Amino acid sequence: MKRLDQLTFIRFLAVLLVLIYHGGAGYYIAPINVFPISVLLRSAPAAVSYLYVLSGFVMSLVYYKPNERFDVAGFWKARFIRIYPLYIISFLLVAWYYIDFIARIKAPKILVNIFVLQAWFPRYAQSFNYPSWSMTVEFFFYAVFPFFIIWAYRQTTRKLIRVSLVLWIASQIIHYFLWTFHVPALEFFVVYFPPFHLNSFVLGVVGGIWFLREGQNQELKSILPSMVFSGSVLLVSTLLILGALYPQFPNDLQPMAGLFSPIFVIVIVSLALDTSRFSLILKHPGLVALGETAYAMYILQAPVFCFYERALLTSSLQNPQSIIDTTYLPLIILIGVMVHFYVDLPLRRWLKNILRRVSIPLLLLDLVAVAVSIYTSFHFRFSLNRDLIEFKSAAYAMFWCAFIIRAVIPVFFNGTNPSTLHLSIAQMLRPVLVSATVGTLLIGILMLGFVAAGWLNGFPRSILFYDWAIWLSLSLLARFVFRMTGIYRLNEATT
Repeated sequence: MKRLDQLTFIRFLAVLLVLIYHGGAGYYIAPINVFPISVLLRSAPAAVSYLYVLSGFVMSLVYYKPNERFDVAGFWKARFIRIYPLYIISFLLVAWYYIDFIARIKAPKILVNIFVLQAWFPRYAQSFNYPSWSMTVEFFFYAVFPFFIIWAYRQTTRKLIRVSLVLWIASQIIHYFLWTFHVPALEFFVVYFPPFHLNSFVLGVVGGIWFLREGQNQELKSILPSMVFSGSVLLVSTLLILGALYPQFPNDLQPMAGLFSPIFVIVIVSLALDTSRFSLILKHPGLVALGETAYAMYILQAPVFCFYERALLTSSLQNPQSIIDTTYLPLIILIGVMVHFYVDLPLRRWLKNILRRVSIPLLLLDLVAVAVSIYTSFHFRFSLNRDLIEFKSAAYAMFWCAFIIRAVIPVFFNGTNPSTLHLSIAQMLRPVLVSATVGTLLIGILMLGFVAAGWLNGFPRSILFYDWAIWLSLSLLARFVFRMTGIYRLNEATT
């Protein structure tokens, strides 16, 4: 399937609406921020639904291959590589911004952000990098997509359309009821819970399947797709304005639960079929590049704003707020472009090469071992509860240091390579032992540095030995179990 580059720039426009909604472009929209244009400028909730529909549509274009076996593991790995590097960078930047408080933040709040689960827990949905809740939704889509697309191979297009519309109708009824009777008490649940957004993604997937099966073979007058596209955009705009005029409609008639998603499918399909000059303009390399950098802009908007605002407000410049208002938008666009091409793309290539020699199950077990080891070490070291409470911040700080270091160091020393499971016992043990020892040294240096900086009142160094011994034992146990059960065959482990 050839690329439909005319769809790419629209992604940038949708993210731009999100930036405007979050207050990042006030100076630039001020001249046109009057009714009814002002309503359209704050239509980010509808833009988010559009992005979900577009995600499903593009997924179909890339992965709908009914004559081939669907590689589920390969799909998940590809999507992880595409999304996670910048996601975790943005999280670490926000964590750095709050470094003075990080040791006092409860572990579950940080863990759900690291594992992209925050939107499943309404109280954590807006924690840390608040726009990243939508990545939880995207990861949910990726979990569902392989099974839906495999099922779709055997279904007629008409049945798929019926199923997607039934799902959409059911979602809208449930969401309308919850929004009407349970907001604000359950607002974070109603707005951010991933299943509420599934209807948008499924409509996009089905729209993509229809396009591949039937749409791209349609013989249409060149002006017809342009007319349908224009009419659909006008319809959405009219509904948004009506929602603003009649406040009895929940959330100004633009909830992110996909109210306009069927129209968005028509918008995307008509643009995909369009061959007019308008599409040729949208295919301009510069516009396509902006569309490709939209994810970097979206995921980095909060940390960039936080650091930029702090730097200017603590500077000696006159009227720093005015500088923020006039420079933040071009700055985040520039950063998005630079990060996409010089950070994100190289990171994806690097991570793709790394994951070829990493056992994800072993890596996850190593991370579980971190939690068990820290918990056990501190409880073993302190028999009295009051002593344990005194060093609670140290336990949290050590956990986060260990969580990152124990994930990176074994990969660096080849300790998570499944091929080592087929070597001699000594060769299998060596990278794990080296990883445990080097990791403990780095954790110790960081913890003592935190004490010296005054971030922690103290740190019992004997904990390092307990943690080293427990983590090493658990990691070796996992590898012996994998070795004995033969989970990785030799030819799989060496590819």
